[in-house]
Amino acid sequence: MRNRARTLVAACAAAAVLMVGTACASGGDSGGTSTSSGAHEAATGFPVKLQHRFGTATIPAEPKRIIALSYEEDTLATLGITPIAYAKNEYKPDGAFPWLAGKIDLSKATALDTTGDLNLEQIASLRPDLILATNFYGLADYYERLSKIAPTVGFDKDAGISTWQEVSTVIGKAVGRAAQAEKAIAATEKSISGIVTELPGLTNKTFSYSFYYEPNGLAVIDDPRTISIQLYDQLGMRLSPNVTRNVVDRSLSMEKIGALDADFLLIGFASKELRNELAANRLFQQIPAVTAGRALEVDAFTAGAVNNPTILNIPWQLDQLRPTLTKVAAVAAG
Repeated sequence: MRNRARTLVAACAAAAVLMVGTACASGGDSGGTSTSSGAHEAATGFPVKLQHRFGTATIPAEPKRIIALSYEEDTLATLGITPIAYAKNEYKPDGAFPWLAGKIDLSKATALDTTGDLNLEQIASLRPDLILATNFYGLADYYERLSKIAPTVGFDKDAGISTWQEVSTVIGKAVGRAAQAEKAIAATEKSISGIVTELPGLTNKTFSYSFYYEPNGLAVIDDPRTISIQLYDQLGMRLSPNVTRNVVDRSLSMEKIGALDADFLLIGFASKELRNELAANRLFQQIPAVTAGRALEVDAFTAGAVNNPTILNIPWQLDQLRPTLTKVAAVAAG
């Protein structure tokens, strides 16, 4: 799924939230972090101290060699900063994420494997002066060692809980560009409010979001606290009660697949083969949202973006969702 995207497959197995994983590391040392000039403001306010769940990160001066372990490259891009390394997406191994086009180029940055054991020697060899792990699920296992390599900024509560606005605010502070980050947040908020204005019928409509990661393997978002649900909340929608009643620990048996029904049904597939398999499933095809054309089936890359909304991928994913959301908004309430 984009990783940005880290494979939901791994996430399901790890019993985390629907999270898409990354694959093998590649690339080489790209030199210092790139910062474009022009409209971007100068970094200020150092030293910066940021408290998080695992301690306090002290950043003595403007960071030049930033590693992004969990989608932070999106916020960095709004600030004109290219990290020296980022988490690789096995569904888009070239790092050419569409929402980064024209903003930053990751082709010379190192793609890190964050799905298994972190290669700490590789990370240390890159000589980072800041490690961003604001949404990195494995941070509890690595924070002590990572923080010895460079100041490491973690999450405040748990991974996948902080809003995209909170994450972007922290990143802006870490690189000394808090005001610029707030402007970027406002721009994305505007894109969301634009959809709300365009499609007022989405208010109080229900949704479900699932990922088909292996034969008979269905993972379903069922935690209303996770960031995966935040965008729908902002659109005025709510998690389907069918999900909360039937899904147990993000798992749903294929016999109960009808519980995915909602005003808007979004389902991602780990492969084309799995998509074809479910297309032949009679119970899936009989779900009212599917028969009414209010179901959106997406590939793993898109599902990863939806699962992990960020300041830059939100406008992109709204473009992908808009046609189906328009149908959902047109359905009479009740």
